[in-house]
This record gives sequence, structure tokens and C-alpha cells, in this order.
Amino acid sequence: MGLTPMMRQYQEIKATHQDALLMFRLGDFYEMFFEDAVVASRELDITLTGRDAGDAGRIPMCGVPHHAVEQYLERLTDKGFRVAICDQVEDPKATKGLVRREVVRIVTPGTALSDEHSNRFLATIVAKGASFGMAMVDVGTGEVYVGQADETLCREQLWLWRPLEIVVAKQWEMPDWLTSFTADTDALMTFRAAADEALIQTQYEVASPVVFGLAAQSPAAAALANLLQYIQETQKMTLRHLQEPKNLFVQAHLQLNQAALHHLELLQTAREGSRKGSLLELLDETMTSAGGRLLRTWLERPLCQRDAIDARHEAVELFVRDLFLREEIRDGLRGVHDLSRLVARIAFNRGNARDLLALANSLTYGQAVIDALRSTTDLPRLIAKTVSDLPGLTDLIKTIQAQLVDEPPVSTHEGRMFREGVDESLDRLRTLQLSGRTWLRDLEQQERERTGIKSLKVGYNKVFGYYIEISKANLGSIPANYERRQTLSNAERFILPELKAREAEILSAEDRAMAKELEMFQALCERVLGQRVEIQAWADALAQMDVLQSLAHVAVMQNYVRPEMRDEVGIDIEQGRHPVVEKLSINRFVPNDTRLCGEQQMILLTGPNMGGKSTYMRQTAIIVIMAQMGAFVPAKRAVIGVVDQIFARIGAADDLGRGQSTFMVEMIELAEILRQSTARTLVLLDEIGRGTSTYDGLSIAEAVVEEMAQRSDCPLTMFATHYHELIAFSQSFANVCNYSMAVEETDAGVTFLHTVVERPSDRSYGIQVARLAGLPPHVIARATALLAVREGMSSFEVEAAAAKQGSPAIANNQTTAQDETALGLFQGPYVAFVEQLAACDVLRMTPLDAMNHLHQITEKAKELIQWEKSN
Repeated sequence: MGLTPMMRQYQEIKATHQDALLMFRLGDFYEMFFEDAVVASRELDITLTGRDAGDAGRIPMCGVPHHAVEQYLERLTDKGFRVAICDQVEDPKATKGLVRREVVRIVTPGTALSDEHSNRFLATIVAKGASFGMAMVDVGTGEVYVGQADETLCREQLWLWRPLEIVVAKQWEMPDWLTSFTADTDALMTFRAAADEALIQTQYEVASPVVFGLAAQSPAAAALANLLQYIQETQKMTLRHLQEPKNLFVQAHLQLNQAALHHLELLQTAREGSRKGSLLELLDETMTSAGGRLLRTWLERPLCQRDAIDARHEAVELFVRDLFLREEIRDGLRGVHDLSRLVARIAFNRGNARDLLALANSLTYGQAVIDALRSTTDLPRLIAKTVSDLPGLTDLIKTIQAQLVDEPPVSTHEGRMFREGVDESLDRLRTLQLSGRTWLRDLEQQERERTGIKSLKVGYNKVFGYYIEISKANLGSIPANYERRQTLSNAERFILPELKAREAEILSAEDRAMAKELEMFQALCERVLGQRVEIQAWADALAQMDVLQSLAHVAVMQNYVRPEMRDEVGIDIEQGRHPVVEKLSINRFVPNDTRLCGEQQMILLTGPNMGGKSTYMRQTAIIVIMAQMGAFVPAKRAVIGVVDQIFARIGAADDLGRGQSTFMVEMIELAEILRQSTARTLVLLDEIGRGTSTYDGLSIAEAVVEEMAQRSDCPLTMFATHYHELIAFSQSFANVCNYSMAVEETDAGVTFLHTVVERPSDRSYGIQVARLAGLPPHVIARATALLAVREGMSSFEVEAAAAKQGSPAIANNQTTAQDETALGLFQGPYVAFVEQLAACDVLRMTPLDAMNHLHQITEKAKELIQWEKSN
């Protein structure tokens, strides 16, 4: 016997799609069989059943309703699966035997449609020597980007865009950095043969890729061709909604690498990886999905051209000043759906009448938004240009709204999408349908009266057509001209000759009406796709207005100011604040000034842990990023010279997957900073060198400060450290200054004031922080004593320090034999004395410094003599 014919058909199709789960259309369900069913039932948490498959016996099976398949597809692709959709490609009514089926599309993580606010990118990469071509697409919105760069920039762009799927050539030996990216992000890696660049010409109807700035036979052109080929292979169609490609590696943006995005918590928090608590969440007061996506893009890629930045600030300022206009825009945008995604659904042949109506209604609301702006006097140049360049879509809007009913059905196969009077032939068919239904109602009433059976009813199903159903209790009352057609558990179904004769007429009218409505629906879809470029222009304009009003709304609610942008290098911030920390703080946030301008190019920042050094550095970078993305900033005043890059090395992070310790990661990031930073770069360095031994770390930190300070293109640098030896660099280099976090010491302990002062700190207060953290008192006492020994304090000073910690001192600075081994050849205060002598750098001292230092050494020597006598 073998397998059943249907299961043979299934296995033949599955054999050509071994790398995908196969969803096989059976009636109103998509079914999965064998191992696919086991996997899908587990991943989707749906019931695993079985089916008789002939000689194979009962095989595993599970399924999902065809009308809800998209939500299941999204769940599977989010888990990294590829899914092949196998549909019936013949009309079952017109086919005898097995219905022909084919795979109509393959859904992958990078090609799945989604209604989420963020982009879902698919990437293709082509390598040629040291040059890499990369193309990105979001098939759900039609955005396409392409470019060519070296390995470093390519790697950074991958981390920035975070594609869910990467397509590479089969013959290419993948580099380690690409393997690491897919491992770290769970991105699906797909291998395909190289494509013909003629695909670019066909897709965009251009003579050559050169039109988009892509040299023929270049890695970038090859990447774009591979992208188009892969989409066509998986979607089984040419996607007309894809936009013209934009430059992926635009240099007019402030460059933020992966480390900066992570350390500054721009898009998500560093610890939980959550959007909540990030700068993006704070700034996002957008009203539309498209606005939310564009806001993220602006935050990821701030501008680097002063004129463009000023244009955004001018536009935001309009909405800040005009409350009524801002609220009118916000109200109008509430009615705007995601136009790009609606067009994509229509292009994928998965749109319905509701999508068309949502598009028309969204454009109506959008028109009100644009009209409100056009009626405003003295529009800023960015807004004025945007609203003046928009094409008219009034005819399209009116056509859709005039033809479709107010509440069309979900499925295009249910009919009744179009209003009465739109098409005469459709109206005639509907009249026939109506008369047929009237005849059926009359027949039902007539037969009830004739038979005396009050429960008699006329029904319909796809197998038997129209029938008369009578319960078994009334079978004795049926007339002789009733013909039995089906037996049920509690009833029998019959037909009448006149019912069968009228059935063909009724069903014919319904089928023809359905076909007519589908034809009219497709015509509307074609009209929409024919104006997809104009619709996309509206989508872009409304998204831009949404971002501008969002930034203005946040500025008003949080009391932000417009920054002053300059071409000169430098940052001058008065009473700057960290926007996220300020919003989440229970207590009043303490603002601080930042001056990295003129001769002052490097700040050496000392002070205790918990004092706010990291927050202070981060807020400076965030204020710069907000200013250059076009936002107002949390400060009393801010003057920003346009920055080209921001590097942030804050906090500890290892990379165990690649065998890299915290210190190794720190050194790799530091090497990148030293090589790539310029005079316009803002660099944040926190505790450089602390991941190794004291002298190794101090030596590295000194060498880094010295290297950066003496460069002619010294970057704008904030260097936080507990190595107090570094503060001496302010005497050697005019561009280095010392700042510290102020601390108030009292008998009760220390208070962190979170205030930046222009002087170095003399202590790190580590033991005080340890006490606040809850270390046991005896551990605090022991640490205090050991610190005293190392610093060469007198017994009186030891006792005083211990008292401040609230712990008993270890009398007379006595150390154990274990302490002597730990402290080296010398014990007691000799250690600190020798270290103080070794730290002298006489070549860098001024005469006055040398005299002061000699006086300190002399006083310390006197203490040693006294200590020796007493011991």
C-alpha cells in the first residue's frame, strides 16, 4: 500500500525544503507532520496529535488555523526557524483527486512580516580582499541600505543594526568576527550562491548600479544583488514596495561603536538588556510606530553637520514654543497607522480591505497634520521643506473611502467589502444573491407549514450543498418527494428537486459576486502600489514630524534647553544633568558643569566610588549625543562643538565566549580609542589599568594619559581614576586639569555630595564605601589598620581612622608574620616611606614642588625614628 497519496505529496515537497519547517495546507489549517510536528508543538505549545499515513502507521501531526498563521510564523522565526508555507494552488472544487500544492513562500527571521515598532533587518555580506560589501533590508517597511567598507566599520555596523539573519556566499570562509556576532545575537546564518547584478537593474528599472553610487562588480553591488535574489527566492515574487537603496556607511553621522552604545545605555540597560531605563525609552513620546523607529535611528546615528543639527533644533523649538500646535499634531498622529507596513502587506498579497481602509484613513489624519503645519507662519526650514514637497494623494484617499464599507471583513474571501452603487454588475449579482436567500427563507417556512414540523430548517455545507434537516423524532412526517442525502446522530438531511435546481443559481451568483469583489480589491491594491513612492513620502514626513514633536514634548516635560552648536572644538556645559538618572531619582539630582574647551582638553577625575564619577562622565556624552541627534538637552546652558566620535570605556565587562578577560576587553577597547580618536572625539575612560597588578595598571594609565595629552590632536577626554599619582600630569601638561567628586567628612562618617569641584581628591574612601555596603565591622577594622600600615600613619592616626569607621583599631600598628610576608621586606611605616621615595619624579618637579616634597620626606623620617625608638 505504501504511504497515502497526500503523504507522498507532502514528503516530495519536504525533500526540497529540509532546512525548514513545512506548513502544509489542509482545508482551514496548516498542518505539520513527522519531526516538524514534534518541534512545532514544543516551540508553539500546541497539541501534538496523529494521523494515519498508510504503511507508515500513525505519524505525529499538529496544526494552526490558516487565518492566524502569521502570529505563529512570527513566534517560530523569532526562535530562529525557517518555515516553508505550502498552499493549495488549484481550486479544490474544480479538481478531481489530489489538489496540487506548492511552497508559495519561505518565512525566515529576516523576511518575516511584523507589526512591532522596531525594524527587522536582513543582511547580506560579500567579501573581496580587505573590502566588504553589505546590504540591509527590512522587508516589512521596504527600507534598503547598501555600502562598502573595511572589516572594522562592517563589524560596528552589524552591531548597530543587529540583523536577525545574515546571508553570505557558500564559498566564503567566514571570519571569526562574523561567527562571533551570530553566536552572540542568535542571528540566523544562511548560505547562498552569488547572484547576478542584473537583478538590481530589474528591481529598480535602472541601467546600472552606478545610479546608486555602486561600482559595477563591486562587493557592495554584489551584496545588493544577493539581497534581492534571496528575497525573491523566499517570497516567490518581486517585492515592488522596496525603496531605493540608501548609503549604509554615511560619514555625516557621529560614530558610536558597540562599546559606547552598551556603556551609555542608549538603547537598553547594560545589566538587564531592557528598554526600560534606557535613554531611548525616556525620549520616546512618539505617537506612531514609524515615529518610534525613526527616533531610534536618530539616536543611533546622531548628525555630524552643524547646519543639519541646527535645522532639527529649530524644528523642535517650534513645537516647544507652541503648545497648541504640538498637541494638535499629537492628536492627529494618533490616527496614523504604520503606512510602510501597510504597503508591505499589500505588496506581499497579504493585505485585506481593512488594510486599505486603514491606509486611507491614516492619510486623512496625516493630511490634517500637514495642513495644521502649513497654516503656521514662519515655519522652520526643515518642516517647511518637508510639508511643501509632499505629493497629493486626495484622489486615492477618496476612492478607497468611497468604495469600501466602513467595517470590511477580515478575509477578502468573505465578500461584502464594497459599498452598494460602486459597480453595477456587482449590485446585480448581489440582487440575485438576495433573491436566492429570500427564496430559501420562503421555502423553509413553506415546508414547515406543509409538514407541520416546526424545527425543520434549510441549511448549507460545502459537501452536500443546500439541504433540509429534520430531527429523527419527526421522520414520520416527511413528504414522499424528500430525497435522503445524509444521516446524522440526531437528524436526517434531505433535498428537494426544486431546491437542487435553485442551488446552482444561488451558488453561481455568490461565486460570481465573490470573484467580482476580488477583482475590484486587486484593482485597488494595484492603484496603491502604483502610488507607493508618494505614500512612502508621506510616511517619512509624518514619522519625522512625530519625532520632532516627541523631542519637544520631552524637552518641555523635563525642562531641557536648546544647545548652541559650534564648529570650534569644545564642550561647555553649565549645570548638566543625566536625563535618565534624574528622572528615576527619588532625591533631587545634583547638576554639574563640564568644560572641555580652549586649552582644557583632558579632565582627570578623582574621588570615591559612589561619588558619581561614572554618572558625570556619562551625562556629558549623553548631552552631546542628544544635541547632535537634534534634541534639547538637560542643562542650564550647553555649547557643543560638533563631535565626530564618542568612545566610552566605563565599567567592567568580560567576553568569556571568546576567552577574553575583563582586562583584555578593556585593553582592546583602549587600543581602538588610541588609534581612531581625533581632536573632535569625546573619550570617556573609567579606571583604566585597574584589572591588573598595581604597578602594571598604574604604568599603563600613566602612559595613556601622557600619550593623549601630548598629541597635537588630543581628543576631548574624561579620565576617571583612583591612581592619585596621575594628578601630577596637570603640572606637566597645560591641557590637563584635575576635577574630583566632593565629599563631606564628619565624625559620623562621609557624605557623597555628587558635586564636581576643580581640584584633585586626596583619597578614594574605599573603606567607607565598604562599610556602607555592609561589610562586617571586624573586616572594616582590619582593613583600616592595614591601610594605616601601608600609608605610614602614626598609631594616633590609626586609632582616629578606625574611630571614624566605627570600629576598634588594632593598637600600635602591630602586624602579624603573615602581614610581614604580604607587605614585603619592610614592615610598618617603612613600606609607605620607601614607596613615597620611589614615586618621586624629580625631572618633572618644579623647584617649589621639590622643596615641598623634601619637607614631607623629612617629616616622615622623623616619624620613623620615633616609631623605631618606641618599638
